[in-house]
Amino acid sequence: MIRRAELYIVPLTFKHPIVTAHAVLTTRRTVILRLETVDGVVGYGEGVAFETPWYTAETVRSVIDTSALIIQLLKGRTLSAASFGTHVSSIIGHPMAKAMWESALWEVEAARANQTLKQYVQAGDAVACGRTIGIGLLSQTLNAIESALASGFDRIKLKASPHELLPALSEIRNNFPDAPLMIDLNGSGSEQPLDWFEALDTYRLLMIEQPYPSTHWVETADLQARLTTPICLDESISSAQDVATMHRLRAGRIVNIKPARVGGLSAALAIRDSGTPYWVGGMYESSIGRYHTLLFASMSGAAYPADMAGTSAYFETDLLDTPLEVENGQLILPDQVAPDWTTIEQLSEQTVRLL
Repeated sequence: MIRRAELYIVPLTFKHPIVTAHAVLTTRRTVILRLETVDGVVGYGEGVAFETPWYTAETVRSVIDTSALIIQLLKGRTLSAASFGTHVSSIIGHPMAKAMWESALWEVEAARANQTLKQYVQAGDAVACGRTIGIGLLSQTLNAIESALASGFDRIKLKASPHELLPALSEIRNNFPDAPLMIDLNGSGSEQPLDWFEALDTYRLLMIEQPYPSTHWVETADLQARLTTPICLDESISSAQDVATMHRLRAGRIVNIKPARVGGLSAALAIRDSGTPYWVGGMYESSIGRYHTLLFASMSGAAYPADMAGTSAYFETDLLDTPLEVENGQLILPDQVAPDWTTIEQLSEQTVRLL
């Protein structure tokens, strides 16, 4: 049973602005859950929704509000990560909030078993990583791709608004004819004509990620039928049921599994076990949530390198006591990590006591 639950709202400053098809991010507010049970065991989770609903409908505010509902459903109950989904099934949606709580419960179970979380979930020791590059000034983009290839990254994801994409791809392919490239549209391609997408086929991409908004299943299926390049669905996939819908409609061939976006590790494992080709993505989360995601990414089954980076890649200050770093395209997973509570308390702009 839970004795105490608190949320810390922590703003993190990016070293460099993050460019997506919908937003330019300079600061990232994230929600850190500290959960303590009646026997004194502590677990941590991260709610990785953004401040505004540009990626999915969840936001920092909704994670806080949903957590207030979750604690009412959990009070007085004997809990496990496996039973958590049943206890909160009356809450429709909000997978990122639920994933934060489930992550904390996995940590509690590992501690009770006298194991590290890595041991308890039977994770691996390393994760093969790709590199994400926002298309900006062309010379800088070409330099970033060259550096990523030289550093051993086996998948390079390009992010840009659609109107910038085709001219840049032409130059990029001229300079790197065999680079393992993919693009991520974050659902921004609805206004592009079919011949624009057909032009993408000529660039031999690994995949086109989320070309249309998350609910545009029929349009995505029609597009996949016209393209040779596989479509990868990201925002459209919030559960194993969505993966089944993708297959039934033939709306894509690959999925990007982000455990936080699908409701936690249990749901992510269910999608993995469906046999669908997948890779693991990140949410520009702090290293607390990133470590949980990396544990899943280290398990066998991924068809492509993960979309993850070390703790030095994104933020001026991060929240773990142990750095996570990529070397030669591989991120080595420490056996044990812990939140840096001095830093969390210094940076936190708000604390919400739930219990």
